[in-house]
Amino acid sequence: MRKPLMALAIAGCLVMSVVGGFLPILQGWIFFVLGIYLLATEFEIGRVWVKAARRRWAFLNRWIIQARDHRWAPSHLKEFEDMTDPAK
Repeated sequence: MRKPLMALAIAGCLVMSVVGGFLPILQGWIFFVLGIYLLATEFEIGRVWVKAARRRWAFLNRWIIQARDHRWAPSHLKEFEDMTDPAK
């Protein structure tokens, strides 16, 4: 039951990120980051996609590493960075 609910939550986050791109009141990037995080932590294909994106776009890799080392970063971000590290 967990996987279908997570897939629904991920789809909802990604839809809200698109809607947030059109509505100035709703911050779409927050939902996009949350959706990608959930996708990578729950599904193997999500980890593969994030690793490929980090390999392809160096700025994304640098951004994740900088965010991981930020003092306000949640501990889950370190776990996310380790799971999606393209060097591993």
